[in-house]
Amino acid sequence: MFQTPPIPQPQVIHALANFRREWQSAAGDTSLLTIRGSVGLILADLVRDLGLPAETQIEILGADLFKEVQEKLDSTKRM
Repeated sequence: MFQTPPIPQPQVIHALANFRREWQSAAGDTSLLTIRGSVGLILADLVRDLGLPAETQIEILGADLFKEVQEKLDSTKRM
């Protein structure tokens, strides 16, 4: 298991608040309690928003999910 330095609490709060704002914006007037979403993409968004290095992201997401997310991001950039 990788040893990563603790993430400062203000950085965590900022990342989570940004994450919530993005979901609220996408949801419009719909409550976030009723929104369905991809758990894999939610986890990927969180680890990226926290600024974790790729090695740590792979540890958290697993190599397969990490690769899938990267492929999805790459295909979105090409559009």
